[in-house]
Amino acid sequence: MFKLFSGQSGSGNADLMDKVYRFRHDFFVGHLKWEACRKPDGREIDQFDTPHCYHVVGLEKGEVVSYSRLLPTTRPHLQTHLYPEILQGAPSPSGPHIYEWTRCAVAPAKRESSRGGDAVSGPSFTAVAEAAAFLGLEGLLVQTHPILVSRLMSFGWDVDPLALPCTYGDSSILPIYARLAPDTIETHRQTFKLSGPVLDVERIRIPRQPVIDLPSRRSA
Repeated sequence: MFKLFSGQSGSGNADLMDKVYRFRHDFFVGHLKWEACRKPDGREIDQFDTPHCYHVVGLEKGEVVSYSRLLPTTRPHLQTHLYPEILQGAPSPSGPHIYEWTRCAVAPAKRESSRGGDAVSGPSFTAVAEAAAFLGLEGLLVQTHPILVSRLMSFGWDVDPLALPCTYGDSSILPIYARLAPDTIETHRQTFKLSGPVLDVERIRIPRQPVIDLPSRRSA
């Protein structure tokens, strides 16, 4: 089961959000060793977890097994306020119908095997595509490893690199803009042999806040 809810509506479900933040800490700190994100309470939360973001959560028997976060580009987001240097001076798409896809994670025990897949990894990507369509988005900014770009394209996304690959920390990273195409969701479903929608959209209260003009680069 995959659920979509806004940061604003999620604030009313403290138990679920606690599971989300602990899952993120287990994955990004415990599994990926992002020590900068380590928190004493074991909950990975940052300044971008606001009422204006969206959470796409995969649940199995009440436990979080996958997660993605969508951030509005009309407000501070990672590409503009955390590491704009990966753009190498190039412009980045932004607007009310463009969000940034961050914190993508699948529980290591559920990750796809070397051949074939599992019941979580593929559908979790499908859930993000369905969420983007439900929210009326044109596309998503993504910072990812270059080898994953062709995979997104095979899922039916129309992908444009925004800059050359660069090294960030210990990883190679490529900023891209992935646009929804008319057949993106259907391609996902065919690829992962899904008979229909995977996303359970609860009653979402979509935040309506004034748009903030963002600088293209961090101030010196």
